[in-house]
Amino acid sequence: MFVAVYFATVTFVVSTTYKDATKNLRDQIVRQPESRWYAAFFTPAVVYIAMVLALPVIGRTATHLTLVAAGLSAALVVLSFGRIWITLFVLLEPTSLFPQIQRDLNRWVHRAYKLGKRKAPSPVAVRRANARIRSNLETLSDLVTLILDREYERAGDRGISASYDPRVKSAAMNLLLIWESYSQRKHTIRTLPGWNPTRTQSKDWFLSSHSEVSVALATGTTLVGTEVVDDLWFERWVADFAERLLAGRDLRSIESALRGLPPLSRALASRGQFEELRLWLTSTTFAAMASVGEYTREQGAIDVSREAGQPGSRLSREQHFALPGEASAHNLVDHVLLELLSACLGYMDYYERMRQLIPGVGALVADASKRIVAGKLVLEITANLREALETEVDIEGERVTPDSALTQLVSRALATEAIDEVEHLVSFLENEIWPWVIEIGGTRSWAAGSALSRATELTEKLGTMLRFERQLLDACESVHIEKDDRWPDTDTAAVDRRAVSLTERLELPVARLAATVDSAPDSDRPDHFGWAYYRAHENVLRQVLTREPGDPNELRQKVGLLYWAGDVATQRLLATVRRHDRSVINSYVAEPYVRFLQLCGIALTMSEVTREPAIFAPFESLWVGLFTDAERPTQLLGRAAATLSSESALFALTPGGIERSNIEIRANQTLDELGVPRGLFDLGGFGYDDDPQPESLTEEATRILRSVRSGHFEGMFYARWLRPRAISAGAEAPTEIEQYLRLLDIDEEDSDA
Repeated sequence: MFVAVYFATVTFVVSTTYKDATKNLRDQIVRQPESRWYAAFFTPAVVYIAMVLALPVIGRTATHLTLVAAGLSAALVVLSFGRIWITLFVLLEPTSLFPQIQRDLNRWVHRAYKLGKRKAPSPVAVRRANARIRSNLETLSDLVTLILDREYERAGDRGISASYDPRVKSAAMNLLLIWESYSQRKHTIRTLPGWNPTRTQSKDWFLSSHSEVSVALATGTTLVGTEVVDDLWFERWVADFAERLLAGRDLRSIESALRGLPPLSRALASRGQFEELRLWLTSTTFAAMASVGEYTREQGAIDVSREAGQPGSRLSREQHFALPGEASAHNLVDHVLLELLSACLGYMDYYERMRQLIPGVGALVADASKRIVAGKLVLEITANLREALETEVDIEGERVTPDSALTQLVSRALATEAIDEVEHLVSFLENEIWPWVIEIGGTRSWAAGSALSRATELTEKLGTMLRFERQLLDACESVHIEKDDRWPDTDTAAVDRRAVSLTERLELPVARLAATVDSAPDSDRPDHFGWAYYRAHENVLRQVLTREPGDPNELRQKVGLLYWAGDVATQRLLATVRRHDRSVINSYVAEPYVRFLQLCGIALTMSEVTREPAIFAPFESLWVGLFTDAERPTQLLGRAAATLSSESALFALTPGGIERSNIEIRANQTLDELGVPRGLFDLGGFGYDDDPQPESLTEEATRILRSVRSGHFEGMFYARWLRPRAISAGAEAPTEIEQYLRLLDIDEEDSDA
């Protein structure tokens, strides 16, 4: 009866869910879906029951103990069929086959790993493990096809209209686990003889021999490809599955498939599997990038007017959240850039590990029993050196090559690999990622903030990774003994400049974002406005302190956008700062404007001290443009005086004052580096007439520095530049407010007048 129920269940499952499945999938259903130890108990129990039932046939009588044992065995058989029956009904859902295929794959991968650790693995066992892994990959391919076909029948058009399908997400997670499991053991498995198949690789017409090109041109054919060993055959299978799962889907469907998928990039890069890393990024990020780019282009670009960088209409948070797919676009941008951030962290892990390995790498190469987890180039040179050492021992009877020579050869390969891989990564960022990030960052989408903030974080990680690379290259150079040996160019200055260029290309989009993104805070979403405002301020401050204004037109736009972003920040603080004393509220609200006045003062000081008008020119252009309206000079001057009066008499004790004090310390350090005596601009307002005046400083620069000493940079800018310019433009001085400012230069100006 139970046997009949079992086969009836198998027939039902196969004839419904797996009606159109391939033979490989049907075999997964028909065979017992339980572990081997369970089958070891089940089979003897069935045999024992059959023997007990056959006792009357041979004229024997069963004892009570035999009957008890037979009853227990029968109960086990019933339980076994019950479990198998339940399991078969679970298999009505195709995704339940993923764990079974994954277990079988892991079992054969682990067996191949054990074969790789042997000194002389059996070729038959290697071929058997390879064949079983390929068979499971084919079954996995059939399962992915079955899932897509079922989705096609439900939603149509290969899932483009499907907003969420849990089968696709389950499939993506299992594919990641399969890739990760193989990646952990690949450094040992790849050494097995005959493990990797060959594939045809197309030739480069410009690098091929003259005879090959001549024959191809004469016969009207193309170049014949070469057969190369394919180290990525396993990963190509899994990457193809991932691309098929994500291809042709809309934004929300891709986001539901990738949501919660842990990054794999760091693990791959930390093991030196750089080609595998690029394949993983291609298969899991390109579809997401294409869908997000298409969505953001529909939202339109940010509108910024030409006059003083004043922003146009803003898209409110409610409008953002009402748009379908807005949250999906935001999450997909995070997914793509977090994969790249993880890749940079993986590069750091690899470079640091290899740097620590260099001193003892010679002895490690000489010991053939040790397995090195490294990149492809390092593994190839290690295998060649070990083969050469075996030949040397056979000829000489002992090893003659010293460890230092082995270390130099491995270090040369490691340096070459590090330079090539960094070049690949930076080129990938320049050609693929940055155009996409800047395009998204310039659109009226909530994903713009995610793209620019993550990309800025990525530039910081990239800079740290380049420092790790520099340390590794220095370690390689330290063991470079034979100077006649061909050695790669380890100068990384060009790559460093390209990395800095990536950072600079984000600055103007960040300033535009600060002036246009909705400023209302929301605890469920990152504060893109707050980040963009502080980032834009830091970018302009850095250019001022380093005296590198760059493109004048671009700096003028950034300064104008920062000014308008400060207005937005003030409005936000008016709406969010509550339940405080009036003076505290005023101090909070005044902070963005005071920060901008401080920045203007620093720019004016640096411009006068270094005699470089280009540093202050964008700020001057902004204020001159604001003063063109007859009514605005009085308003702007009164606002500046009111915000400065909100500052406490004790510097850096107000909200935000600590941050401004840090900025002032940075500016003071820059003046120190320029050779300006600290007595000219340090805090306090007494005794400055006795301070020495360098001949390189103009009289105006000296007056500005002394004003900084008495009223900080923001007070100096108000008294020495903003107030006179505003009054000359027709403004009325806010004398009632100015009596609370405690600025000595105002009294001097009034007495001179």
